[in-house]
Amino acid sequence: MQGLFDDEQRDAGGDEWPDKKKAPDEPFVLSNYTPGSESETARQSGLAWSAGIAFFVSIVFMLFLGWFADLLFGSSPWGLVGGIVLGAMIGFFQLFRTTSQIFKNNDSGPSEHPLMSPAERPQPDRTKPSGRDESLF
Repeated sequence: MQGLFDDEQRDAGGDEWPDKKKAPDEPFVLSNYTPGSESETARQSGLAWSAGIAFFVSIVFMLFLGWFADLLFGSSPWGLVGGIVLGAMIGFFQLFRTTSQIFKNNDSGPSEHPLMSPAERPQPDRTKPSGRDESLF
């Protein structure tokens, strides 16, 4: 008897469809991931907490400043709205700054980010005189 979703192209063995590819033997993908040390995990967790707190506090602080500006100037909703928008902008800026530190590799010590790589930097020409008058010395 043929079912609703059965196809006549079914293999003679009964279990396999002829056009279906066989699944890989391993149900998962192996990777070379090694977890970080406990101190690195603690550093990343602390930065994540501080990013969230800084985001929240900047919005709330600017909200209160906007509310105070509304009371002072009598511009009822606009100080509050401006405070929330400005606080969100400041909060997102801080959030992005802090999260960029979370994923930075901290093993190499202080990092330098020059505009040009060492290969692209112009090297001084040591064959020419330095421009000072040697006869004075």
